[in-house]
Amino acid sequence: MKPLPRRLLLKHAGIAIGLPMLDGMRPSACGAASAAAPPRRMVCIGVPFGFDPTAFVPVTAGRAYELPSHLAHLAAHRDHFTVISGLSHPNTGGGGHKAEAVMLTGAPYPDYSHNLKNTISVDQAFASGFRGETRYESFTLTTQGPSLSVTANGVSIPAISQPSAVFKKLFLVANPAEMEAEVRRIDEGRSMLDFVGESAASLSRRIGAHDRQRVEEYLESVRDVERQLAMAREWVNRPKPEAIGGEPRDIGDAQQQKARFQLMIDMIHLALVTDSTRAVSLMTFGMHHDLSHHGKEPKKLEACRAVEVELIQAFGGLLDKLAGAREGETSLLDSTMVLMTSNLRDGNTHWTYNLPVILAGGGFRHGQHLAFNRPYLDEVKQELAAAPGDKPAAGKQIPLMGQNQQPLCNLFTSMLQRGGVAVDRFGSATGPLDGLA
Repeated sequence: MKPLPRRLLLKHAGIAIGLPMLDGMRPSACGAASAAAPPRRMVCIGVPFGFDPTAFVPVTAGRAYELPSHLAHLAAHRDHFTVISGLSHPNTGGGGHKAEAVMLTGAPYPDYSHNLKNTISVDQAFASGFRGETRYESFTLTTQGPSLSVTANGVSIPAISQPSAVFKKLFLVANPAEMEAEVRRIDEGRSMLDFVGESAASLSRRIGAHDRQRVEEYLESVRDVERQLAMAREWVNRPKPEAIGGEPRDIGDAQQQKARFQLMIDMIHLALVTDSTRAVSLMTFGMHHDLSHHGKEPKKLEACRAVEVELIQAFGGLLDKLAGAREGETSLLDSTMVLMTSNLRDGNTHWTYNLPVILAGGGFRHGQHLAFNRPYLDEVKQELAAAPGDKPAAGKQIPLMGQNQQPLCNLFTSMLQRGGVAVDRFGSATGPLDGLA
């Protein structure tokens, strides 16, 4: 007999009530011969200046593609990742650097003057599907730059920038007085939300239909926070895992981008190994802005590529760690979707289409290059054949969404579905991404 889903709900008249763990939800009780499948996880890594296309984008599609120079550093994991080209967020053409804010959301950001109304980021949409199953719903991290994570109300979640702070959250055990204070803080927050909820409910009886809808959306966000506080209270008295290794020493020098990234990778690995969280976002490598504006000047371009290589190598280190961590018959990489992308194709052009995208792990059938803009591959090929210092012959050619460009949110939809989140479309998606199985 097939086990009941762990998140089975009783539903009636718009009300959904979660059930406690039942015997019928346990695989052993249903005659299952094997242990339950490992939980799904998601790591989203954002970089602000993209990559040099001639070093990152394969010039052929399919499984027989040749690794470009940057991705040659990931050769050991070729069968564990997919390169995707021809993706972007619709209506972000003039967003430039500010489009960092919508990297994981896909919300419209047509130009700098636009009054951004952001939406939930893909990592938070994923995390909300597994609320209460881990001590921390998600980790929002940065080594440089702003947070990538956004709540359902469009509010940016503050990011942790110190690896030592992550380590303490994972392993530092509070004393009884601190635990009592934490419970008191949670209870005070719940009391305040009760008062706010009652006041808003009273107000809704005295306003028009449109305003009532907005108040109801607000009340739902209040109820969501209440649920999070209730779950946080349950975790206060549960023991934390024993520390693995020692507390890291934070690196203050922002120019040491690779070392700072590697330290945060170590913390991500520990967070996933201990199942302290299953959703992580990380913004990194934001200190080579001047180099990214190389103008194809050979020395600056070479220096920029060297920085990008360090980033790729550190990313490969994360894949090494996850692939080396066993989880039953599989590895941690098999159950963890690892995405790296950017808000810009590359810093030199500031173009917000043909974004660099690499997806590793997570149980997908990898080892391919999915190309949704074939003319773009021809442009990259021509640029590779050009003499050093030559300006590209082709000017700015904006691709058409749905023709030679697909929404990046199609990939996000596929990731959410693979992660067990019931969703037909996320953000600006038209559906799951074609070719990703």
